[in-house]
Amino acid sequence: MLDNIIKLIFSWEKLRLAVFAEVDWYNSITRTLNDPDSMKTASAFWCEEDGWRGWGIKDDGSYYFHDVPEKHLSDIFDIIIDKETVY
Repeated sequence: MLDNIIKLIFSWEKLRLAVFAEVDWYNSITRTLNDPDSMKTASAFWCEEDGWRGWGIKDDGSYYFHDVPEKHLSDIFDIIIDKETVY
């Protein structure tokens, strides 16, 4: 019975891809939480109407907030990561 339900769910490509994406997301969170080096810093990025913004904080309490809108996510990511390692 369970095999039939799984076959039915996975026969829809969009639903199958969404399930796999969700599983991958949870696995990436688990990998990050289990990696001591990854847990030394925290960062957040978001997109507003005029561009990407972000912040980063290190385990020593120092932080960097970048409020200048950047056109691409990769630009703000590089800036925040550079600031986290420069201190």
